Amino acid sequence: MNAPQTRRRRARRPLVTALQATLALGVTTPAVNSFAQGAYSLTLEEVLVTAQKREEDFMAVPAAVNAFTAQDMVNTGAVSIQDIDTFIPGVEIGDVVGGSTQAGITIRGLSVIGISSGQDPTVAVFYDGAYMPRAAFTIPFTDIAQTEVLKGPQGTLFGRNATGGVINIIPNKPGDELDGFVKARFGSKDQMRFETMANVPVGDTFALRANLFYEERDGFVQSATNGGDYRDEGFWAGRAVALFTPTANTDIQLAFDYEDRDEMPRLAVGVSPYAFMDSDDPFRSKDQHDVSGPNVPYDSNKNREEETREMYGVSLKLDHAITDELSLFAITSYREWDTTNLQEEDGTADPRRYLDTNNIEESDIFYNEVRFNFVSGGLDLIVGGNYSQEDVFQRTDIGLLADSYMQFVTIVGGFGGLDDHLWYTNPAYDADLALQLSELLGLAFLPPEMEGVYFTETMDNTGDFVNWGIFADATYQITDTVRVAAGLRYSYDEKEYSWQTYKADLDWPFEPERVNYQPTDTGATGDDRFNKFVAKDDWNQTTGRLVVDWDFSDYAMVYASYATGYKSGGFDGQTFKGFVSGSFDPEEIVSYEVGLKGDFCDDSLRVEFAAFMHEIDDRQRQVDKRDGPDDPTAAPGIIGQDEETIGAELILTWSILDSLRISGLSTIRETESTPQQYFNSAGDLVGGVKEKDQTGTNYTLKLDWTPEIPYGYLLLHANYEYAEDNGPGATEAIFTTGRWYFQDKKKLNSRIAWTNPDETFEVALWGDNLLDEEYAGNPGGLAAGDDALGAYHTTPQDTRTFGIDLRYSL
Repeated sequence: MNAPQTRRRRARRPLVTALQATLALGVTTPAVNSFAQGAYSLTLEEVLVTAQKREEDFMAVPAAVNAFTAQDMVNTGAVSIQDIDTFIPGVEIGDVVGGSTQAGITIRGLSVIGISSGQDPTVAVFYDGAYMPRAAFTIPFTDIAQTEVLKGPQGTLFGRNATGGVINIIPNKPGDELDGFVKARFGSKDQMRFETMANVPVGDTFALRANLFYEERDGFVQSATNGGDYRDEGFWAGRAVALFTPTANTDIQLAFDYEDRDEMPRLAVGVSPYAFMDSDDPFRSKDQHDVSGPNVPYDSNKNREEETREMYGVSLKLDHAITDELSLFAITSYREWDTTNLQEEDGTADPRRYLDTNNIEESDIFYNEVRFNFVSGGLDLIVGGNYSQEDVFQRTDIGLLADSYMQFVTIVGGFGGLDDHLWYTNPAYDADLALQLSELLGLAFLPPEMEGVYFTETMDNTGDFVNWGIFADATYQITDTVRVAAGLRYSYDEKEYSWQTYKADLDWPFEPERVNYQPTDTGATGDDRFNKFVAKDDWNQTTGRLVVDWDFSDYAMVYASYATGYKSGGFDGQTFKGFVSGSFDPEEIVSYEVGLKGDFCDDSLRVEFAAFMHEIDDRQRQVDKRDGPDDPTAAPGIIGQDEETIGAELILTWSILDSLRISGLSTIRETESTPQQYFNSAGDLVGGVKEKDQTGTNYTLKLDWTPEIPYGYLLLHANYEYAEDNGPGATEAIFTTGRWYFQDKKKLNSRIAWTNPDETFEVALWGDNLLDEEYAGNPGGLAAGDDALGAYHTTPQDTRTFGIDLRYSL
């Protein structure tokens, strides 16, 4: 068993000392262990985190804080931020709208908003101390020391957009010893992943650390016509860090990272009657898409979907101990990225159903923070401020063919149903009749001669966002066992936002009917419809927290907290009605939480428990909605709703032996909400009444075993995840049913790893979703609905995958 240890959770040091002593060493300090496990430690770690902008053991933080450490990454084989949510209750990380550039995070039921640049996320993501905007937080998960997840409102210490919580990603920093590794992964779906890192000290005061990363992987649905796979992955990234330590009290770090991503966007398998081979099976292994894009002749056998992101970031950090009691931290960072996301929206290769979208963004953010940490006696005080400026350009294109546009006109104009088409059902329909109808009705009726002609409906949004805040947070040790913390922050947000669309690039004298971006919603007529419409608003709020905790033993504590949070208002960029209605209101949250943390049974059983209640006014919820019952297409948009949630989370970790550890986690949550009324993606008026939602039975079980072997070290890891699905919500549209939708999740993952006695070489076999379960999202999309194009698609999740990992370390 673990030897008794002096409780270090109350130790307080200036932040610079903490960072030098812990982050440089991978942030973890394992407890004493009598059993030699080598690289695969199963001890209950004392994990040092900066969740309260001060260094302390995460088991001493009076809040729901989970740390996924470097040791966890070794033991589980996690290779992306999406891999960690299995091991953290109440957290989900995955796609919301698209692929890597439009992923989302949900904490305690509160989700990051997806596509529109006029909205802010609900969960703040920080990387190496700098705030990461909406489209950039899926930074490559490489050379990471640890990832901290803070639940509940964190606005007092972390500022903007943290009503749901914070994810704090901490990469490794340069160290004073020569170090390095080369890693490779080879897996099913032709996956190849390579990573290398080198840490080089240069003298006594300077060190460099650099890593390169490359990954590619095929999708599991193959194109039936032009080869390749849907949702294949391919990107490379690199990071370089220089650390200068001119004195024992000062660290200066300059970091640069770069990413180049070129892959397929989110998988959209058609399951409508117009899909490939009229199949409704999303796991049929083949599909046919026909995404064309601009300036390319349409060919139903060709598919040009793509998702790209070119991104770089640079940051300069200073940690300086001014005196033994007072330290300074400062960071200034700049991040810039360009993305494209040209993707299938109808899930067919039928030109009469053709619909694509392309999300193009060019954005940059300048983020700065300064804080002072004063520690004296029982007082630990932090004061500081932050300032950020973000410039956003977003272009959202809806791509159509003349064929699909006329299918749309046939249905919307009442000329026929889904299987009718003016070009074919009326023998008299020709160019002359098309022109006469255009003149009579004032909108484009296109002739059959324009078959295969591609054009777009475009929305341009620009944003100029400024945020600043000042804060103070203090922790005071009242007695040896009782501590109180309190903090306040003042936040200010200012946003200027614009909407603009353009005439269609069509050789026809009349403008086509709008599928989604209708500029006449502004009241403008004629060419004034194509002006830029600009709105501006600002918001401010004071938020705070009050926490009391009590150590009722050397190894256990209880706490109670009250916290408020705020997310600024914004603008709905996907409709001109967002200009007409003006900005939507800020999101405000009040949260109450009680918790228990402790190591029991001779330090072999760790308990992490939290119960919470939060009340949210004007929660900004993203839904697929229509502008009215006659609007033929649904698009992502924002509605407001008041919400009250109660819930609890539990993690139990039991070191049965020094070589055997099991753990389990679960969460329960019940929410009452009253969403404002809106027309859902089926055109039904929903909302306006109180709704109840609750989690079903869910848990994750994890086992790690390091049996003694004659040579080297062995780790056997397995985790099983179960989540009961409660079925569709009251406002959700159902276009088709099948055994793949709304089913309980049952996922088994496993990893077997061996390393040599010197811990310089590792080989591991791994498998995910070993039960080969099939899960897919509820079908929908812009082209769904009998009054649209009648085509809907779904996004299936990975089936069984497996492979081998190799690592060589200096």
